[in-house]
Amino acid sequence: MTLNQFHINIFDLLLLAAIFIGLISSLRLWFSKRYVNRLLSLILVTMMLWLLRNFCIDIQLSRSFPRWSWVPLQFLLTLGPLVFFYVRGIVKPEEKFTAKDLVHFSPLLLEQGMHVLAVLQSMHTGLATYDTPVYKHLQSVLQLLAFISITTYLYRCSKLVKYPAQKEVNKITGKQFMPASPSSADRLIQRGYWLRHQMKVNKFYLDAELSLNSLAKELGISIHELSKIINTGLRKNFNDFVNEFRIQDVTRRMRDPAYNRITLLGIAYDCGFNSKTTFNRTFKQITGKSPAEYKSGLKKERPNHDLELLSVSAAIISGHKTIPVWSGKKLNRIHMFRNYLKIAWRNMLYNKVYSALNIVGLAAGMAVALLIGLWVTNQYSYDRFLPDYARSYQVEMNLTSQHNGTSTQTSIALPLVDVLRKEIPGVQYVAEADNIGRMNHDLLVGDKKLYLGGGAAGPDFFKIFQYPFIKGNANSALTDIYSIVLTESTAKALFGDADPMGKVVRFDNIQSMKVTGVIKDIPTNATMQFSYLTPFAYSEATQGWIRDGRTKWTYNSFSAYVSLEPGVSYAQIAPKIRDIVEKRSPEMRSLKPEVFMHPLKDWHLYSNFQNGKVAGGFVDYVRLFGVIGILVLAIACINFMNLSTARSEKRAREVGVRKAIGSGRVDLVYQFLLESVLITSVSFLLCMLFVQLALPSFNALTGSYIQVPYNNIGFWAIMIAFVLLTGLAAGSRPAFYLSSFNPVKVLKGSIQMGKAATLPRKILVVVQFTCSVALIISTVIVYQQIQFVKDRPTGYNADRLVMTDMNGDLSQHFDALRNDLLSSGLVESMASSTSPATQVYSHFSLEKWPGKNAGEEDVNIGGIWVSDDYFKTMGMTFAAGHNFMGDWKSDSLNVIVNEAMVKRIGLKDPVNQIIKVNFGNTPVKIIGVVKDALMESPYTPVAPAVFGHNPYGFVITYRLPKNVDTHVTIEKIGKIFQKYNPAFPYQYKFIDEEYASKFNLEVLLGKLAGVFAALAIFISCLGLFGLAAYVAEQRTKEIGIRKVLGASIAQVWLLLSRDFVVLVLISCLIASPLTLYFLEHWLEKYAYRVSIGLGVFIVSGIAALVITLLTISFQAIKAALTNPVKSLRSE
Repeated sequence: MTLNQFHINIFDLLLLAAIFIGLISSLRLWFSKRYVNRLLSLILVTMMLWLLRNFCIDIQLSRSFPRWSWVPLQFLLTLGPLVFFYVRGIVKPEEKFTAKDLVHFSPLLLEQGMHVLAVLQSMHTGLATYDTPVYKHLQSVLQLLAFISITTYLYRCSKLVKYPAQKEVNKITGKQFMPASPSSADRLIQRGYWLRHQMKVNKFYLDAELSLNSLAKELGISIHELSKIINTGLRKNFNDFVNEFRIQDVTRRMRDPAYNRITLLGIAYDCGFNSKTTFNRTFKQITGKSPAEYKSGLKKERPNHDLELLSVSAAIISGHKTIPVWSGKKLNRIHMFRNYLKIAWRNMLYNKVYSALNIVGLAAGMAVALLIGLWVTNQYSYDRFLPDYARSYQVEMNLTSQHNGTSTQTSIALPLVDVLRKEIPGVQYVAEADNIGRMNHDLLVGDKKLYLGGGAAGPDFFKIFQYPFIKGNANSALTDIYSIVLTESTAKALFGDADPMGKVVRFDNIQSMKVTGVIKDIPTNATMQFSYLTPFAYSEATQGWIRDGRTKWTYNSFSAYVSLEPGVSYAQIAPKIRDIVEKRSPEMRSLKPEVFMHPLKDWHLYSNFQNGKVAGGFVDYVRLFGVIGILVLAIACINFMNLSTARSEKRAREVGVRKAIGSGRVDLVYQFLLESVLITSVSFLLCMLFVQLALPSFNALTGSYIQVPYNNIGFWAIMIAFVLLTGLAAGSRPAFYLSSFNPVKVLKGSIQMGKAATLPRKILVVVQFTCSVALIISTVIVYQQIQFVKDRPTGYNADRLVMTDMNGDLSQHFDALRNDLLSSGLVESMASSTSPATQVYSHFSLEKWPGKNAGEEDVNIGGIWVSDDYFKTMGMTFAAGHNFMGDWKSDSLNVIVNEAMVKRIGLKDPVNQIIKVNFGNTPVKIIGVVKDALMESPYTPVAPAVFGHNPYGFVITYRLPKNVDTHVTIEKIGKIFQKYNPAFPYQYKFIDEEYASKFNLEVLLGKLAGVFAALAIFISCLGLFGLAAYVAEQRTKEIGIRKVLGASIAQVWLLLSRDFVVLVLISCLIASPLTLYFLEHWLEKYAYRVSIGLGVFIVSGIAALVITLLTISFQAIKAALTNPVKSLRSE
């Protein structure tokens, strides 16, 4: 199991954090040992298990633990009953859970029964349970049942909450109230709710002279109706009804500290009472206590559901037993919330420097994390815009040989396409294709000429890849042999705003093609990029080698794409296609070919194969940058933690005062977490500005087109969660640390900040700089590896070497073109070949050679046909033998090989030896051996290759003279090309630039690593600067005393710098072995790799120390230069 097997992005990590928080919260609720809390705990566990299941599916855990999906993690049908019993436990605490209530959970048996069926099918097919057909068929039914269950139980919950009044009446009176008429009773109950609302809103009870008559006038109803509502609907008399509201107001004011200076009788008079006796009697009748007893017992007050009226008289029955205990707390929390916001804002403004350091550091870290998150999301979105991407595959093949092991090739033979189309059940569509996006051709309409990349595909191509058609039909777009499908931008460039359908495009100025379809432009997050497509039948009709390939199993030069039928999995198809080539092609049997399908969703990220299995690909870089984003964000959060805890002494008295007047630790934690979230929110606003400013440069650097999806609700939901989680993570350490202060010691001024306070801070600084040093070392190694491979000898001279595709009429006029260019002095030499200098198009099998043992496997070799002056033009040198003689008849039976091939087949004297390659039936003679030239990947050894003679290839290569103006020379060469090929624009490429493009991915990695390492160092320095300022401030008196006793500036500087230097050295010691381990693992995939020496770690450590000293020196020297009189004046 390796890290490459996981599919984790930054949003998965955020989801994992949410799951962790949810499970911890559920544990805390469970161990509170309260019935309703345990129900809430079960609700949380059910939701977290469902999220955990989705998380495991998203990271593709099945690749490492195939059977994890057998574990039951989904209990959706329990959510509705659990919510119902939770609400019932709050509203009706007297109703306990009984055995008969288990019936509500019986639907869970259906859900788990479905899971058991899926597990059984998974055991039989090897699929994950969520990929089995039975699960896919029953999942929609399960979701519908879950929706019905939750909706039904939520409705029952609303009934419980909305109509509790009648139950309270029955409970208190001990008898069942049967209204004379259901309609009349309902109306009176509704009017009773209305009356209560009017009393609460308008506070009529505050009028000490309030009477039935005056209240009826205020409400605009008759006295008789008002009396009927109170007596019949609410089962009260008028005085008890009004006094109940007055008592509620009195108890509320008793709880409010603002009324502490007012006597109880004064509060009573303010609330509408006009008699002390009436107040005392009514208060005790309703609450069971005298006002004084109630006041003194507020801290020990019973829960509101235990408060009962002491009198059973129906005249004083209340819909609510008494004022809710939580009402005062709720109001108090609102006031405290506002207070916390004010304090947080004032602290930010008061400590401007520290606030700026915190906000800028967090904003930079969040910006890096957000940019990387957007980029990672973009990479994982490749090809997902196609409707049936999950059912689309490319057909590929593994070949195994004794010397080369198992290699994977994406090209296959055409007979395999016919077998897949006609004989394999479960395959819905098959389309052959050739060179999609890899070959450029000319499209001409009138005087408009475009040289664009496209390809050829079979008629079912657009049924497999359902690109949206603007015009035309996917079913028939490629059925006509002389048709062409254009992208929207290509059609507009050729035809403007006119309708292109049915119009003619000249293809390579050879054939007229009718436009039969226009599709939307291919999105940037698509693996296949093309501007047009022509029918594969056209390529087959015009190119003989493709026609020959229709029946030859050894012509592995084509692509094939497949779409499976709905409900059919690849696991069902794989055994049917694995041995097709081996059984039907005796020529290929020695290579043990195994056919398989590579899913479209993995093309972009999982494109590397080792020994016939997926071995990562671009996903390695995506994950790497995801980790870098998390590290940079962690560094920013550590800054916040350190700066907040470091300045804790400044707020120690505030903590002490708050605790002394009644704040609990939970309140203080809440306060400091709120401050953290506030700072994080401000940082997020600055982060969005940073992201918007950096996005153009970031897109240019990565070659991506990423935008912030401001109009996406999901994005904002994730951002809010991102801000909250970052704020909670960054503020957790300060919150729990500050809230732990002893108020007595704080207010006495005896609190000591010892090792318990400084040790966590030092550990965080070490973690912070460990990450920074690791990024520095990684950046250096990446640049060294790139430079090491760039310095590898190529075997040819790429200086001033240019190539042009041999299109149009160039092959017919090649000799005349060559003579004109040579005679004009515009080129030093010129040649043609079937492959460019940086790529080998064709591969063949070496079947026979001197010394081949019986049963020995054929050798896979590259094949290039070249003209006479190819080796001279390329600057390649001969190790033995000689070049072609220029005589077509004799040279056609001769070949030149490279040193890698001689070494591979073990020929001691290769010249004049006879070999046989499967591109012809005639054996050929080796007349020369050229030194190895690096024509493919610079990271792999040079592959065996054979060079045949053919004066007319696909690519023209020529070398410019020395000391000429390149731009002027190219312009003159272009005119001569146009002379012989007027229908085609002159296109050229410099070979050194093409070779350099092979390093684009590693260069991108190096640049991004460098940028992010610099940002990590910058953020770390911000925190270090703040800590240095804090330490200097704390040791002001000590520095003053030392200076009075004769300490020099250098000694004071050393005193303040020493601790930080030690922490950075520890960081270097930790970062070095960790980074060495991961870099060695990364370099394993390169055959040519740099050796990691000790110097890299020494240089990186010195760089970290220098940066550290420069950062803290300002504060240290500033403290050393301070006049000691100022610091010791108070002593």
